[in-house]
Amino acid sequence: MKSSCYISWVRKLNKFNLFALSVLALLISCGPPKYVSYTGIHRDFKCLVPWGWNVITDQEGNHYENTDFLGPFDGRFYLGIPSFSVRWYSDYAPHLLRNGEIEIYADADDFIHQMLKDVYGPKPIMMDPVEDILLSGNRKAKYFRVLSPTPVPQNTPWGASKDAQTGKLVNLREHAYVVVPMPSGFFVLIYPATHAGYRAYRPVFDALVNTFVPLTDGPGGPAVSTSR
Repeated sequence: MKSSCYISWVRKLNKFNLFALSVLALLISCGPPKYVSYTGIHRDFKCLVPWGWNVITDQEGNHYENTDFLGPFDGRFYLGIPSFSVRWYSDYAPHLLRNGEIEIYADADDFIHQMLKDVYGPKPIMMDPVEDILLSGNRKAKYFRVLSPTPVPQNTPWGASKDAQTGKLVNLREHAYVVVPMPSGFFVLIYPATHAGYRAYRPVFDALVNTFVPLTDGPGGPAVSTSR
């Protein structure tokens, strides 16, 4: 009797182990999700972002906020780090940059004008011209993509390429922007890629853009409708 009971219990254990192994194998085969839903630390926006990427947010009062999503090492990107950013700017609010300079924008259109003139000028190569687009909930936004080389230190290990004319190392920037006007300011979604790495994460940036939903009129601002 004892022997039969023992054998019966072992069989139950074996069935349980087989079930557990099947579940484990299923989880391993499925792997982690490609995207996860992210809500800003001030609950001012939400979107889908790549699973497992690091997130860093800094802000200056309620008039400026920057959230960076940092991906795994990729030598095609400057300093080896693919990334996306979601920023908030209040209209007419000065923001102190790390180099001590001040940036200030009257509105979303002024931001685009200053970016193209001062950061990528005087003659930026427009891979995609400024155009109107619709985000989730029919919210209006503006999109553009620009190609522009900028000098980098000659010992830069990743993301640099030689300028065909000068032979010096440059970061051949291929940056995509989506600017989202709001009542008191605007959000900016940025993909700061290199020309060599741009295509690698463009679908991921598209996922962020297509699922981006402003929840408030900037950090600490009043709630806004998620449909327009």
